[in-house]
Amino acid sequence: MKRHRLFLGLAFVLGSLGLTSCYEKPDFELTPNLTFRGIEQRTMRNATNTTYDSLIIVVRFQDGDGNLGLSETLYPEDIQPPFNPGGEYFYNMICNIYKKVNGNYERVLVNGNPINYNGRFPRVSTEGRDEPLEGDIRYSINIFQSTFSPLQAGDTIRFDVKVMDRTLHESQTVTTSDVILFSKPQ
Repeated sequence: MKRHRLFLGLAFVLGSLGLTSCYEKPDFELTPNLTFRGIEQRTMRNATNTTYDSLIIVVRFQDGDGNLGLSETLYPEDIQPPFNPGGEYFYNMICNIYKKVNGNYERVLVNGNPINYNGRFPRVSTEGRDEPLEGDIRYSINIFQSTFSPLQAGDTIRFDVKVMDRTLHESQTVTTSDVILFSKPQ
């Protein structure tokens, strides 16, 4: 009986090792691929009693070489051209906002210029690792309520989002679900 248990235990261990050694890296494209996962909303007040919406956009990414993200503090090359401040590729998260007007979505403008919530997200892999990566990016945005803002309580908005990697490959654009501004008090 002991011999039988030993044999079964050894077979289980060897079988487990065999299964893990067969693991193949995913074959993702070099151009990042995004999937919209969700948007979280909290309507809050700050210390000066100003109402604002704290939004977190969640997108799932797949990238064949794992070169997503920028970090000027750890990697000075991430603020050198083409990623320099004011440069075309300084931001790696492109986030355009649209407001629903009479059933149609229109870019939100201030003085004729579109508002965007572009930003930078940090590197998602360690330096020197060229491998496929998959994960979630959680991107935070705050929208403040103001009488001077084109965005008011009850407005329905959504975002178009895309990312760029460090070799300037652009993902496709994904669209978020609708958010009704200043409607989720905490």
